Amino acid sequence: MDKVSIQNLKLRGKHGVYGWEWEKEQEFIIDISADVDLNIAAKSDDLGDTLDWVYMHKTATDVIGGPTIYLIEKIADTIATKILEDRRVKAVTVGVRKSEIVENAIPGVTITRTR
Repeated sequence: MDKVSIQNLKLRGKHGVYGWEWEKEQEFIIDISADVDLNIAAKSDDLGDTLDWVYMHKTATDVIGGPTIYLIEKIADTIATKILEDRRVKAVTVGVRKSEIVENAIPGVTITRTR
């Protein structure tokens, strides 16, 4: 299966379990990879025949910019669920990392959702 992806998307939002995480925006690093058949797009050279990565970017931006979510697991699942609304997507993998929460490490989760 072919893939459309966006990697290392850096967005700022107020998400987390602790109250102090809701007061100041933190950086979230998002990776999205969607399984899509790209045969038609490769032949037609038409944006309408592919999953536009701008759609994935906007989806992640809307979720991170939206209401506070406690767990990054839910952030990843929300992004994945919205991307699967495009019927051409067979599966999607979403990674979410918080780069400012732990000193000397970047914790994160990666989930895969399939149709």
